[in-house]
Amino acid sequence: AIQAVQDGATDVVVLEKMPITGGNTTRSTGGLNACATKYQEAEGIEDSVDLFVEDTMKGGKELNNKELVTVMAENSAAAVGMFGGASVKRIHRPTDTSAVGPMLVKALNNKMAELNIPVLLETTAKQILVNDEGAVCGVVAADKDGRIYLAEWKGAKKSQRILVLNEDCTLAGSITC
Repeated sequence: AIQAVQDGATDVVVLEKMPITGGNTTRSTGGLNACATKYQEAEGIEDSVDLFVEDTMKGGKELNNKELVTVMAENSAAAVGMFGGASVKRIHRPTDTSAVGPMLVKALNNKMAELNIPVLLETTAKQILVNDEGAVCGVVAADKDGRIYLAEWKGAKKSQRILVLNEDCTLAGSITC
């Protein structure tokens, strides 16, 4: 959601099925793997996107999507800048040695708030809508009280609001994004 807004998308909404954001990330105590960072450079550690991709593919028994792994590796150093079993020292942790998960969630929540990205808590996506070409064009979701939401868009122009539907799919209201 953050990247979409930074790339110019409008009317972005996050659906979160839990009562708080973060999911299992809030429990993560490890660090953030990243390559070719200024911290590695300062310690004389030689690392590269290619080596990070190679290690990740090997660790995933070559089952990972190599294109996605490459995107992750290429953007990993920037992620360390945003957020504060490899062949080289690659894991990055907060300087106060606190768990990385809660720190990541806090940073992401702060960025979503800064960018005015609404988060609908306790709202579960029930169906992803696709058009005839197979491109995603909307989502049907339900909140903890059973209210049903429909967000759909045509092409690059997304809806300005999320429709709130009754159980019989009649319009109950809307949320303006």
